[in-house]
Amino acid sequence: MLASIKRFSSKNTILKNFSVLTLSSALSQFLFIFTSIKIARTLSPELFGTYNLLQLHVSIFTVIASFGIRQIIIRSIARDKTSIKKVFSIALIIRSLGLFFSITLFVAYYFITGKYDVIFFVLSLFCILSSSLFDLFESVAFGLEKMEFSGIINFFNSLCWLTTILIIPNSKLSLHVIFGLFVFFSSLKTIIYFFSIHKTEYIKGFTLNSTPKNEINIFSKECFPYYYLALFTLLSNQIPLLFLEYRSGVAQVGFFNIASKVLMPINLILTTTLAAIFPNLSRLFVTDYKQFIRNVKLIFTLISIFGIAGAFGVTLFRQEVIQLLYGEKYKTTSLVLGFQIWYVAIYSGVCLIGTILGAINKQKQLSYLSILCTLIQVPILWYGAKYGAQYLSAAFLVATAINFVIHIFVIHSYLKSSIQLSFYFKIMSFYVIGYLVSLLTPVGLGFPYKVVIFLLIALLGAFFIFNKYKTEIRTLFNRKKSQ
Repeated sequence: MLASIKRFSSKNTILKNFSVLTLSSALSQFLFIFTSIKIARTLSPELFGTYNLLQLHVSIFTVIASFGIRQIIIRSIARDKTSIKKVFSIALIIRSLGLFFSITLFVAYYFITGKYDVIFFVLSLFCILSSSLFDLFESVAFGLEKMEFSGIINFFNSLCWLTTILIIPNSKLSLHVIFGLFVFFSSLKTIIYFFSIHKTEYIKGFTLNSTPKNEINIFSKECFPYYYLALFTLLSNQIPLLFLEYRSGVAQVGFFNIASKVLMPINLILTTTLAAIFPNLSRLFVTDYKQFIRNVKLIFTLISIFGIAGAFGVTLFRQEVIQLLYGEKYKTTSLVLGFQIWYVAIYSGVCLIGTILGAINKQKQLSYLSILCTLIQVPILWYGAKYGAQYLSAAFLVATAINFVIHIFVIHSYLKSSIQLSFYFKIMSFYVIGYLVSLLTPVGLGFPYKVVIFLLIALLGAFFIFNKYKTEIRTLFNRKKSQ
């Protein structure tokens, strides 16, 4: 039986990649949740907010260093695996330029704002460097659809990080020690990832000197639309936390991120699914368009249904989750959690449409779409940040719902000959119904009744999916890997 399962998974790239990434990401994020619980319970809300602010700065400047090259690397290698050394050489040059630009901006930001001491500044620099390189190595592996590297390394990194935090006495866990350990493990996993792919035939023997300048220029032009997209996504997703810190205080950043950390497993499962399907969709678009459309419709439906189910479940148990994990001092985060989970569910649909546009070579249009959505979203988030984490979370939900509708009309304009507009309206109706049901469910309902309600709705959803899409699901997962 085990041999049969192994043969089956080896012939199904989507299933294998989804399984590896989903399992490892879910386990890693569960470990990160326990790590954040330990840190949050050890630090005050203000210091926990500062810790999250440091991570936010690393994340922002890592995106700036990315130069939008990740999806181009994955797509290029997925379509022509013989080009891996050339692609890696070009990517390394472009990423180095991006890193120089990002670090220059970070140094300027530090000396202008002076938000923390020199030790935090140096640690943040190391973390930006290691995170940028990790993303580069991971992009190469994802293009090869060899995603087990990322899964295994991330899992063991999370396990070591949690173990270290647990064995150190609370009296020794200052903010400097905690963030220093975070940077250490981030750098360690990058080094391990590099040697994991370098010892194989994937990038061994590459040289920078043999890369023609015209190819670097062509590659860079393809990256720009994704870079615009990344920067505007940054402005609409992460910069608002700086708004929150500026308008409501650093403690509110901690409250906001408590909810974000609780939602990491759901968020990571959804985004991991997109990472797993992108190479497959990119290939099918040029080799088997009919199968491409079938996969798009099925994946759209599955991501929406699972996102809604997860959002409903978290909303139902939000008070119990926060109270159990983080304790009394973070009890106000429960409503923040309720808004954020629906934001994650709807945002997964937005990201799926972005993935589809990238797979059909519409990254330039995707960047324009990102600009439009950011212009709509930022004023809403700026206003919400004035009233704390709860209102910022509600603002994220409202703005993302508006952007989801816009994304649907854009993707329909490119696939209207293959997918009817009524399909997207059904998807939107699922979200509306799910959100209304979650609002009508009493918050003070007894825990056993909540469990019964959740199980009944989950079973009805599973029954609906199986009966309506069983043929498409079998087609998707029984399809042999095409080279």
